[in-house]
Amino acid sequence: MKTRFTTRDLVYVAVFGALWGVLEITLGSYLHLIFPPVTTPLVGVGTIMTAIGMVVALIGRLFVPRAGSVLMIGVVVAILKALSMGGVKLSAMIAIIIECLLAELGLFLARRSSRWGFMLAGCLAVLWTFFHKFFGSYVFLGRGIYEVYLGVLKKGAQALGIGTGYALVIVAAFLLVRIVAGGLAGWLAWDLGRAVQARLTRAEKD
Repeated sequence: MKTRFTTRDLVYVAVFGALWGVLEITLGSYLHLIFPPVTTPLVGVGTIMTAIGMVVALIGRLFVPRAGSVLMIGVVVAILKALSMGGVKLSAMIAIIIECLLAELGLFLARRSSRWGFMLAGCLAVLWTFFHKFFGSYVFLGRGIYEVYLGVLKKGAQALGIGTGYALVIVAAFLLVRIVAGGLAGWLAWDLGRAVQARLTRAEKD
């Protein structure tokens, strides 16, 4: 894998970062209006937007096949998030950076660019949306982790129609949903990215 970023690479990073950022600002805000947290206990807007963002960022990785490119795309998104209406959303910005770091970890563990590497990267990134509930609530809202845990159990129990005593089942359901969403995001990014690359290659030859 190449190690140095060219001007072309940086342009791609900016383009894919801007695309993800625009989706966060527009689609993300819209989803928050039509899908309030009460109605989506297992799959929140954060999970949906992270999965979509990973599709964009991982396609960007195909165009910029260098370690750190996904993280750089995430930095662009975080900056756009800070400049969006509503002021600086530090928790969301940190979440995006951590998700991209985890995606980079997945790509590093995969060793080479592959569908399964993309799926692993997507899974790790989207999984953070569950743990960020605890991190964000504790750091930014001052709520105790156990208090957040009880809230998660209550919402999960309502969604699954079971009692809060089935804690392991509820937590497993939260994690499984995110693993599946992240895996699908990686799978889709691999197929879409390669299809776009093939079309661009044909267009350049014509």
